[in-house]
Amino acid sequence: MKKYIPHTEPIPYLLVKNYFDDKDVDSMLKELRFLTPKMTFIDGTNLPSKDHKKNTQIGLDTLYQDRETSNILNTMNKIYDDSELVQTLHDMSWFYKVWEYTNLDQSFVAYYENSDYYKAHRDIAVISIMYWLWEEPKSFTGGNIHLTDYDIEIPLERNQLLIIPSSISHAVAPIKMIDNNKKLSGMGRYCIARFLKLQ
Repeated sequence: MKKYIPHTEPIPYLLVKNYFDDKDVDSMLKELRFLTPKMTFIDGTNLPSKDHKKNTQIGLDTLYQDRETSNILNTMNKIYDDSELVQTLHDMSWFYKVWEYTNLDQSFVAYYENSDYYKAHRDIAVISIMYWLWEEPKSFTGGNIHLTDYDIEIPLERNQLLIIPSSISHAVAPIKMIDNNKKLSGMGRYCIARFLKLQ
């Protein structure tokens, strides 16, 4: 069952457990299986060094000329119709009233497998949405999110949504694969990230 967990102090962030239903999860995983072999390392914007991150990713907006053809993008769009989520954000903090004024979103999938990580960074957006998924049974350890400005650790959970102000510094702990899988096996940690922006 979907469970909203608002946090207001010291910063406003929202966790939602079991966010999408099984049908939506399966449709996204099907698309992720197709996309994973095509993922590459993409250097982050305004990062201090080349070793600040180690993962692979793929941008969904540039990949799909017609966004309606993507199960992932269509599923993530359901967030906009979630009145309980929007109301919870409004009740948490004045900051999230900007939600209704954002008029551009960008989405990508980041994939983490053995020894992959992302050091502390801030997103270039207004609101950041992160959603985590992986194949079962889980084949890795690690990968928790750390909100580094406030020393808050968010344990990784499958089918969990996190919403934070994009200016909050956050990092991804290193992943360790349990089995000796081939590179881009698809058995690692997926993060579907969506940035809400003002154009």
